[in-house]
Amino acid sequence: MQKPLHPLALALVVAGNLSAQCPAILNCPPGNPVICDLSGNDVALWNDAPYTWSQLLSTSDLYEGTVDLNLKVLKCGLGNAGSINISYALLFDLDNDDTYESAVSSNVLPPPGLVFANNAQNQNYSGGDPVEFDRRPVPDSLKFRFAIELHSVGDTVFAYVRWLTGNLYVQPRLPEGRHRIIWRVEQGGVVKYCDHTFRVKDCLEPTISCKSGTGAGMNTNGTATLPLLDALEYVVDNSTPFNQLQLSMRKTGNGSGFPLQNGSPVAQLNYDCDDLGAQSIEIWAKDKLGNVKSCTTAISIDDDNGYCLLAPQICARKYWGDSSTIEGVKFSMVWVDTAEQLHTISLPPGPDACTLLDTLPPAPSFSLFAEKDTFPLNGVSTFDLVLISSHILDIAPFDAPWKWIAADINRSGTITTFDVLELRKLILGIYNKFPANTSWRFFAANCNFPPNPFTGYCAAEHSFITMPVWNYPGPILFNGVKTGDVNGTAFTSNLSACAVEARGPAMTIDMADRILEAGTVVEAPIQIQADASWLGFQAGFRFDPSAVTVDGLSSAILPDFDDQAFAQPEPGLLNISWFAGRPIHLSEGDNLLTLRLRVAQRCTLSQVLDFYPERLQPEAYLAGGTVHPLVIQYYTPDKTIVGAPQPNPTKGGVSIPVRTAQPAPLHVEICDLQGRVAYAGDFPSGPVSQTLDVPASAFPDPGVYFWRVFSGYSFQSGKIIRL
Repeated sequence: MQKPLHPLALALVVAGNLSAQCPAILNCPPGNPVICDLSGNDVALWNDAPYTWSQLLSTSDLYEGTVDLNLKVLKCGLGNAGSINISYALLFDLDNDDTYESAVSSNVLPPPGLVFANNAQNQNYSGGDPVEFDRRPVPDSLKFRFAIELHSVGDTVFAYVRWLTGNLYVQPRLPEGRHRIIWRVEQGGVVKYCDHTFRVKDCLEPTISCKSGTGAGMNTNGTATLPLLDALEYVVDNSTPFNQLQLSMRKTGNGSGFPLQNGSPVAQLNYDCDDLGAQSIEIWAKDKLGNVKSCTTAISIDDDNGYCLLAPQICARKYWGDSSTIEGVKFSMVWVDTAEQLHTISLPPGPDACTLLDTLPPAPSFSLFAEKDTFPLNGVSTFDLVLISSHILDIAPFDAPWKWIAADINRSGTITTFDVLELRKLILGIYNKFPANTSWRFFAANCNFPPNPFTGYCAAEHSFITMPVWNYPGPILFNGVKTGDVNGTAFTSNLSACAVEARGPAMTIDMADRILEAGTVVEAPIQIQADASWLGFQAGFRFDPSAVTVDGLSSAILPDFDDQAFAQPEPGLLNISWFAGRPIHLSEGDNLLTLRLRVAQRCTLSQVLDFYPERLQPEAYLAGGTVHPLVIQYYTPDKTIVGAPQPNPTKGGVSIPVRTAQPAPLHVEICDLQGRVAYAGDFPSGPVSQTLDVPASAFPDPGVYFWRVFSGYSFQSGKIIRL
């Protein structure tokens, strides 16, 4: 059997193998290391607007961390034999836009305290804009400047990225973000590289302290609230400002990690009469980098005024299921005396939009009622007409019993087109209240309707036997249904505001601005700006009745658009509400509506006609049930509108949307940062809306380019990033 090599002999063999591969890089990281720093931020370093920018903190003061960037190289030969050259290029993303725009090369190092921005794409990293990364009030000889430190141990060379201050090498503090280093090693005509990215990240947790001995007292409805700031002593972070820290809290033992409720931090904790006495809470802080820290403290929940022994509350909430209390509800008590006379008294308003059952009638039994008949437009829009129509046509039947009740506008126990007509009169302002119904309808909350509520019954009142107040369990709840609101958007607060649905991106409609001459009758079309399938729309227009009057309104493309789809409830106000049971496809450039205006005074159309959202939100309803705000865009006949290139950033070509008032030839140029034209293209007269396709060959190298679109003697421009 062959004897094993002596350890010294084995080491010589290994060294010989490495020497055969020299120069060899021994420590190039295999991945993209994250440099986790705990040292804190220095406002005098890496704080030079506009070149430095933290996207995360929206500040020009970049957080910096101590970074040890080094290279270990096995060279060929010992001593001076086989001269070796080691250099580095540091590529920075100082504005955190995922583009390396700034470079430092050890072959041509910048002056003390400076680096250069926008030079990463230049040959040999030359030129650029000076960035003062070291703004300490010290002489230039002591300002930090980039350097490379080299020393050898035998046939191994160690290279370090360093700062020099005076004649002293120190580890550099580099700014937050993802950066890149390229090491280059050359010996005897052989070149080796070590190229990797690295990320500088703040990993220091916030410092937080809780108050001790704090607490909360019960209010009149038997609940206590503890705001977070009442129990917080202080919290600070090394890089994230206080107003950007996330703070949250929880009751101790109710979970782990940073507390969230419905995806949001918790700003207060709520307690009831079952929680009297000592309680423990946690307060948490999270900085913009996701570092978290918490503190724990004891609090006390007190009932010094004895509110936990008071009479039960009477409240009304939305039928479709949240805990919001409906404001402005009037509660009443009804009973019959021994002479069979009916008595009704109104209960005085109590705390939190509720009332208290703190008085009893001189009768063996009584009933409680709730009513509200104000702000009928709350939660009501033309979108509700779309949904009711879809239910009637069996396209999308209602999936909850309260929707049937909300849609029964005339309170007939059925849902028909007559309900639709009555609701639209309210939307258009022909009615100012429901003729045969109340704004809200209320039912005892302990009753559940069948899927079709017209086949069942739920009482509108709570009935009780008269007994001592403390024997009534609380709260006594009513469920309310907002008449006309079949998608549950009504406010529970006592507001007169019109409905605002959950909305998608805005849709623009166009009107050509023009001068209107006195004594003329003109037609003003409203045009669609993009193809879409519409289910309906609504809008209120305010105009100056002394300057113009609306003689008529028509549409050549909307089915069933007639004089019931609009109204002028008062001088200077035009309300429109149109809907369809099934989607209607409308094309770009179509005239949605045409207004017929009689002009009394010379004026400009854009000065006398605009949306009036105070009563009726301008919005469109598209196929699929999405709601989009409507925006009027007035344009002059010779105006050209150029949209944003897509995609941007790009790995290939881009498409640029253009809209002109009339067909016109267009010219496109793509230029690099030095102003050299990389691409030029002419597009002949086409449709008023078209897309200009720029090929990938227009962007020969990754970097930043500028685009320009010429129309006649004017042009518009912008920036494109090629990845």
